Amino acid sequence: MSSTFDDERFLGLTTGDDGRTEVTLTDELCRLDGRLYGGTAIAVSCATARAATGRPPTWITTQFIAGAPRGARLSVQATELARGGRTSQIRVDATAEDGSLVFTSMGAACIPRPNGLTATFERMPDVAPPSSSEAPGNPFAPLARSVGYSGTLPDLGGKVGYYRVLEYRTPDLLEDPSNPGQICMWVRRRDGVALSPAIAAFAADMVPLGISQGTRTLAVGISLDNTVRFGEAEPTEWVLIDVRPHLVSHGFGHGNAYMWNEHGELLGVASQIASMVGFDPSGFGSPT
Repeated sequence: MSSTFDDERFLGLTTGDDGRTEVTLTDELCRLDGRLYGGTAIAVSCATARAATGRPPTWITTQFIAGAPRGARLSVQATELARGGRTSQIRVDATAEDGSLVFTSMGAACIPRPNGLTATFERMPDVAPPSSSEAPGNPFAPLARSVGYSGTLPDLGGKVGYYRVLEYRTPDLLEDPSNPGQICMWVRRRDGVALSPAIAAFAADMVPLGISQGTRTLAVGISLDNTVRFGEAEPTEWVLIDVRPHLVSHGFGHGNAYMWNEHGELLGVASQIASMVGFDPSGFGSPT
C-alpha cells in the first residue's frame, strides 16, 4: 500500500513544528476553474488523519465552508477527539491564512482486526480493462458525448486541474447500466504509483458527472460535502470509479462512487452532495 509519506508528497503536505500540516493549492489540486477541488480536501483530511493517529482512516466526511483560490496556503490541524485500543475519533480543520475556516472533516481511523468479519455484498460492473479503454483527450469529452453535445470544447492546455496528475480511461460497459447516470472510469496516477485510499478518494469526486449524464444536461457540481468509507483491499495501479447517482432535487444532487481495484475488490465507497449548475463548455476554460 502507498505510504503516508507518498500521500503527503502527492498532495504537497508539509508538517510544521507545532504539528500542523500545510498545503498550497497548486494547479493539480484545483478544479478546472482554479478553485479548491473537493477531492483535494478529502484526500488531505485522510492523509492528515492517518499521520496524526498512525492508523488508517475507515471513514471521513468533509464539509465545505468556503472556497479557496489557486495559490492559497491552507493550515490543516488534526485533533484526536478520542483514542481507543483500535479506533481513533478525529476532526480535521483547514483554515486560510486569515484564519477563516475553509473545510472541516470528521472521521475515524481504525486498526483492522486480523480475523475480523469480512465480506463484500456489491459486485463490480463488467467493463473493458484499461488496456482496451479510450483515453479521452479532454476531460469534458465523455460527458459531452453522452449528453449529445456537439459544440466546441475548451482547450485546457494542461494548465489547471487534477487531470495533470491523474490519467482517466473510459471503458465500454459490457452489461446494462444499473441506472441511467452510471459512469465508469478507470483512473491511475501518471507517475505509476499505486493509488492509496486517500488518493483514490481524491479521484472519486465524480458524482456530478453521473447526475449530468442521468439528466442529459451539461452541468457541473459544487460540493457541499464529500464522504468516503474504506474497505481493505489490495491497491493496484488502476482503480475503477463506478459512479451511481441517486437523485437530483431542485438543483441539489446525491450519489455514490464505488472504487474497485483491478482484481474486482471493493476499495471503498465515496458519496457526495453537490449543487448542480448548468454550463456551456465552449465558454469554460482554465484561468490564466
